Amino acid sequence: MGAQMTHPRSRTLMHTAIVALGYFLSRVLGLVRDMVITAQFGTSPQVDAYRAAFALPDLLYLVVAGGALGTALIPVFQARRVEAGESAAWDLANAVLHLTLPILVGCAVVGWIFAEPIVRLTTAQGFDPEQQALTAHLMRLLLLQPILLGIGGIAKATLEAHEQFRIPTIGSNLYNVGIIIGAAALAPWYGIDGVVYGVLIGAFAFVAIQVPTLRRLGWHYQLRGWATHGVRAVGALVLPRLFGQSIWQINLTTMIAVTSAFGLGAVAASGYALQIMLLPHGLIGLSIGTVIFPLLANHLARGDRPAFARAASLAIQSVLAVTIPASVVLYAGAGTIVKLLYERGSFDRASADLTTAALQGYAIGLAGFCVAEIAVRIWFSLQNTRLPVIVGLVVVLFNLTFGWLLSQQGSSADRLWTIASVFSVANIIEATVLLWYLRRSHPDIQVVASTRLWLLSIGGMVLLLTTTQPFLPLLPDGPLQTTADWGACLLHLVVLGAAFAWGVTWGSDRFALLRATRRGDAT
Repeated sequence: MGAQMTHPRSRTLMHTAIVALGYFLSRVLGLVRDMVITAQFGTSPQVDAYRAAFALPDLLYLVVAGGALGTALIPVFQARRVEAGESAAWDLANAVLHLTLPILVGCAVVGWIFAEPIVRLTTAQGFDPEQQALTAHLMRLLLLQPILLGIGGIAKATLEAHEQFRIPTIGSNLYNVGIIIGAAALAPWYGIDGVVYGVLIGAFAFVAIQVPTLRRLGWHYQLRGWATHGVRAVGALVLPRLFGQSIWQINLTTMIAVTSAFGLGAVAASGYALQIMLLPHGLIGLSIGTVIFPLLANHLARGDRPAFARAASLAIQSVLAVTIPASVVLYAGAGTIVKLLYERGSFDRASADLTTAALQGYAIGLAGFCVAEIAVRIWFSLQNTRLPVIVGLVVVLFNLTFGWLLSQQGSSADRLWTIASVFSVANIIEATVLLWYLRRSHPDIQVVASTRLWLLSIGGMVLLLTTTQPFLPLLPDGPLQTTADWGACLLHLVVLGAAFAWGVTWGSDRFALLRATRRGDAT
């Protein structure tokens, strides 16, 4: 009896560990990728153009085949497996693939034809004509990426529905490996175009590595279309999500457009800072969200509501307990982290100051960003798409309005901090509203375990960081070069690590989690 009770929990923990490790490696590889790029290009106009060129390809992937289809396909795919068997589920996956590809290809063709006016009116509006032309050129090269990632994203969703997380995780890492190869081996020969070639290599590898596992699980390519059972259910879920993803991606695109007017290097600095913030976001929020989503969908497909509520509660509490301390540490240690990762080669002190300001702004909203990931997936597992979309729309309008109004004056660093901070506040508002409605409509889901312990953790962390700051050696103005420089940086990191440990220890509701584990509730 005990073995039966612990088996599902152990399997979930194992899957979470696999995905967390994968996201950790992916974010580390992402940082390595940016370190290679910054060493060669710094925050130069070429990198600004490269970052701005990604807006439309990312919009196509994330909206059409990434976040939208991923969250819509999994619950319906799971339901088809339970109701009609594996063959019917694979028919649904083939139908979704055939209906998605023409949309991606058609959008890519339109983007190719109208590349110049698109970048001139959106992400590159603050660039000079030469930089706008480079952005359009890079965007054309990148338009193959969303097609490849779209195919890979559908494959990833079906594998995760089968609790196969290892191969999609490896594929995501191969994507970054491809970009690193492009930045390190091809960029010296082809310039910034070489980095784009690496993106395409990585996208192809992401698709290719998943095909053998799909075939082993029973997938065979067959032509299926609108008449396939389950397609309409996916469509009913995907349309609101498609709208929500579109609004949010347009929000990010608009932020790039606003940032492009802050001066040279601002777009690149914001991108580098966001990449650092995405490391804990991926390790904590995305890893738990990726594993919990098919699990929640499976519980609901089988009618096990108590198991659904317990899994959702544990996911929320676990994310909050880690991300709140991580947010404080990321804000306090932003300068040290940026210096350690990026400040070398063409990445000078001015670039570091811009990136540090943006990172501090993004750090404010780390907990909200991660919790919103979990909350949205809980609502989608319940096949409720309307509320997350409405909340997301309101939050995006808040972000765009106040981000633009409050970032009109000051230095480039001040303006970057402001727009990143407004972005963070918007994420906190989104998470708070989604959790409030979740608690109100589903009282069996525990949303907040102990605010007092989290406030205690934040107070203890701030006290520790403040009292130790005068005793720490100053970091050099330039790159870390001597043994003393590296030693000083190490001491700063040790203090940040101690503060994080304090926050996690005292901020988590340890006794509630312990009781839940002893009862066998944490499945």
